[in-house]
Amino acid sequence: MTLFLCFLAAMLEGADIVSMGLAAPSVAKAFGFSPGQVSYILTATIVGLMIGAALGGRVGDRVGRKRVLVAALLVLAAFSLLTAEARDLHQFILVRLACGLGLGAAFPNLIALAAEVSPPERKATGVGLMFCGQPIGGTLLGLFVASQAGGLDWRTIFHIGGVAPLLLTPVLMFALQESAAFRAALADGRGSEERPGVGQALFGQGRWPVTLLLWVSYGFTQVVVYLLNTWLPTLMVAKGFTVQQAGLISAFENMGAAAGCVLLAMIADRGRLRGVLAASYVAIAGSLYALGAVEGFALVSAVGVVVGFFAIGGQLVLYTLAPACYPTLERATGVGAAVSVGRLGGIAGPLAAGKLLALGMAPAGVLLAATPCAIAAGAAALAVVIARRSAAASCA
Repeated sequence: MTLFLCFLAAMLEGADIVSMGLAAPSVAKAFGFSPGQVSYILTATIVGLMIGAALGGRVGDRVGRKRVLVAALLVLAAFSLLTAEARDLHQFILVRLACGLGLGAAFPNLIALAAEVSPPERKATGVGLMFCGQPIGGTLLGLFVASQAGGLDWRTIFHIGGVAPLLLTPVLMFALQESAAFRAALADGRGSEERPGVGQALFGQGRWPVTLLLWVSYGFTQVVVYLLNTWLPTLMVAKGFTVQQAGLISAFENMGAAAGCVLLAMIADRGRLRGVLAASYVAIAGSLYALGAVEGFALVSAVGVVVGFFAIGGQLVLYTLAPACYPTLERATGVGAAVSVGRLGGIAGPLAAGKLLALGMAPAGVLLAATPCAIAAGAAALAVVIARRSAAASCA
């Protein structure tokens, strides 16, 4: 039940993450925003995610994952509805920043909950089943937008994004329970005044190499992921496709991501973690190039599935690595810090894409520019696995 409820919450997060990207072409046309101005709106959500992840993870370790998750969804609902009422650039930036705060606060607590309720030998699969809710949510919203054949009012996207969390929140309040591991850790008598500070939680007991490598890998991975989540529809329109076709390509990409979340996690749980990491990041680099180079709707859609499978599905392995490297009462803090630092890459990716498009670069060039980030992220992720072995005593 906990995994299922976390999956539903992740679906709503996934829908909101892609919502501004799906609405961006229509919003830009309606308000006359330039690509650079659109990039500021897209980036505002990621800034909020960065702040929210750091704060939400720490607070979740103090007051409980459930309380933070419920509060985060209420924030997401309120400001998604307010996005539909935005009337100028500054209002869009402010409301999307606030949406990001809700998204960011929820995410590390969802990861911690999923990891704690899964059997030790199936932690990656458990987190994968939860995390695949994100691309499924993005897929459903993308398909809905595409089904409207270009006649959808962009405000409807954010009405959906506001009402759905309001419907789920009462269910979470009554049905979601804290994990047994978290309750047991609290019952051990470790009061909040006895818990280590943030610095000790992240870097103490020999955890500093793992923490730093996680941050590097998260950061470069998020350059690619948020470039795809926020700019893919716009890049596909610039490539010559209609808004409807761009929505379908985005939906196919998220379908591939949902499959990747589960299948790659199952393979990782079978002791093939390094192989999954290596194959994923090599495939990311290759499919980014192909996404810009190939022509025709069918081919681009097929490559979109592949890049989603490995880029968004493959990052799931990072989310299974992080929880295992921190004790229970510091787990959400460690995951939240990694997610937060990773969002710096998420900020850089959309901003750089906006600047490159403003300079006249073709979509193929924008996607190709992200490939070195995939290679760097993969190298750091493999180093995490090696560093964990040398710091095994500090990993849960």
